Amino acid sequence: MRTVLAVLATLAMTAGACTPSPTERGYKGQVGLGGGAGDGGGAAACPVAPTTSRPTRTAGCGKSPAQALGRYVERPLTVACAPDNARDRLYYVRLPANYDPDTAYRTIYMGPGCGPPQPQIPEQIKAYPMEGASGDDAILIEMEAGLYNKAEYNNPSCSNEPDAGGGNLCHFCFDDGAASLSGDSVEYGYFDRLHKQIEEDYCVDATRQFYAGYSSGGWMAHQLGCQFPDVLRAQASVTGGLPPAIRDGVKACVDRPIAAFLIHDFNDQSNIYQGSVAAVNRLLALNGCTGGTTMATAPSAPYTITGVPNTATFSCVQYTGCPAQYPIVFCTSQDQQHNAQTTAAVPGFWEFFARL
Repeated sequence: MRTVLAVLATLAMTAGACTPSPTERGYKGQVGLGGGAGDGGGAAACPVAPTTSRPTRTAGCGKSPAQALGRYVERPLTVACAPDNARDRLYYVRLPANYDPDTAYRTIYMGPGCGPPQPQIPEQIKAYPMEGASGDDAILIEMEAGLYNKAEYNNPSCSNEPDAGGGNLCHFCFDDGAASLSGDSVEYGYFDRLHKQIEEDYCVDATRQFYAGYSSGGWMAHQLGCQFPDVLRAQASVTGGLPPAIRDGVKACVDRPIAAFLIHDFNDQSNIYQGSVAAVNRLLALNGCTGGTTMATAPSAPYTITGVPNTATFSCVQYTGCPAQYPIVFCTSQDQQHNAQTTAAVPGFWEFFARL
């Protein structure tokens, strides 16, 4: 297997240009989605201009895809304006097994939690297994953190290569840099470049693009929802949190509503529950919901995920004062701590996205 460092080294391209060629490495299975967020990369963000006009069908419609169908394929991406250590990135695309280049598909971007780089665990998929819930009717993109932001809990002796037993791998996180004083994050430039590349290469319904993330990827949901509500129709997160710079107004957000689905365990010790409460409070105000502007005062009604009944340890509500086109759902668990809650998140997120 190529080393992770070698993989990233081979991605070097001319700044500002990116011509991805798939490696045709297939990824199988699905495992735990990683852990908590790291300490942030602290690098300057790329400038991102809001998108004001979104055609339904993208430039990729009508193009025959240059990759296998029905499995994840690795692709490289260069973010020209990013710092050197975060410029060369990877992402993974799964097209439906029956992909039709003339059909505009819902598209879901997914951010896993902190963990080993995907190239080092080729028999696993870090992102949520949305392909089953979606009926193989969506384009799925797993975003990859890269090697610029080590998880704060790493063993000092961890390596970018597995040891003889296949372990001791370092874990890496997305840059939750919106928690810094500047509010900047290298992920803004990454996603800006990524969604434009996806729209160029595949037939995407640009009005139905979504993001779902867990842990470090859950924090990303709130970052990308802040910066890209003109691109993303909805954001979804499990055990994420609202970065303080967004909460405190240091990071200016694009002033446009966005639908949202949040899941958080009340007893989560890694990313405290109140981080998601703050996120809901922001969204209630942003979306123009009536009857109350905080989670404690907003009117709500029970909400049920198919196959996941509301119980004493897991229950969901939808805030009834929100506009129909910008719903907000919040689910609270009591016994999951910082787990990815895949059995609830996968059907819950897909059902929510499919209604929009």
